[in-house]
Amino acid sequence: MISPKLILMPLSTSGHVTERLKGGLAVAKYFNAHLDVFHTHLDPKRFLPTGQLGLPSKLVKELDSVAGRFASTESANLKSEFINLCAEQKVIYTDTSTTHLTHPSAAWHINLGLRSEIIAEQGKVADLIIIPQSKSGKSTSTFEASVMRSGKPILLVPRQMTNFDIKTVVIGWNASTEVSRALTYSLPLLKQATKVVICTSASSADKMPNGHEVVKYLAQHDIKSEFVTFNNGRQSTAKAFMSVAQMHNADLVVMGAFTHRRIHEQIFGGMTNYMLANTTLPIFMAR
Repeated sequence: MISPKLILMPLSTSGHVTERLKGGLAVAKYFNAHLDVFHTHLDPKRFLPTGQLGLPSKLVKELDSVAGRFASTESANLKSEFINLCAEQKVIYTDTSTTHLTHPSAAWHINLGLRSEIIAEQGKVADLIIIPQSKSGKSTSTFEASVMRSGKPILLVPRQMTNFDIKTVVIGWNASTEVSRALTYSLPLLKQATKVVICTSASSADKMPNGHEVVKYLAQHDIKSEFVTFNNGRQSTAKAFMSVAQMHNADLVVMGAFTHRRIHEQIFGGMTNYMLANTTLPIFMAR
């Protein structure tokens, strides 16, 4: 329920790097927060067979050295670009997380290991994790580890999002525990919004607490909101919901993540997977 002050974002080099960095900085500026960007490398020795049936140890060392030099050069170039973007966006660059912020700030971190493991662990001591939409539009191990293990809210952002200015928020309410957590975590965002819409599928409108109860809850926090329902028609619930969000000119969607069991989502699809593949809006979610 606190306004985020420490935000974490992983960075891969799979395209749209500049846009993703600008998007992360825009979120940090919006919250007047500190952004930690984690650029992670895998240890190449994890994938090189050694021993009697593997590669000679001398060759392994040479390959490891080449990979290490490439990774260092790549990360140094990305860090240089990031520092320039910080200056351009008027965000203070620092080599460490700062306290008692008066201005938004950012830091660059280089880590060796699995990105998903590092982000899931570090996310436990952050207020918010930004996950840029994957290039494939599919769920990634980093996204799933962040949602399932960090215990913190996730901000899923379109890969090419470079601005973050929230006026209208649409909440996908289905009375689940997951969306309840997302709702509470999102209160600082809702307080700054000019329009908040609670949106429920007609087939779920009777689930308690219903949207009218959410309106009352938000009113206790001095947040004015409205409740609407929608019919799916021949569309999936996820697609129909996104149509409603677009109709309201939403700048942000709030929803629960993986409200069905994970195996159900993998086999049958679901709201989370649809959003990962199709969203053009930032999505604030929790589990």
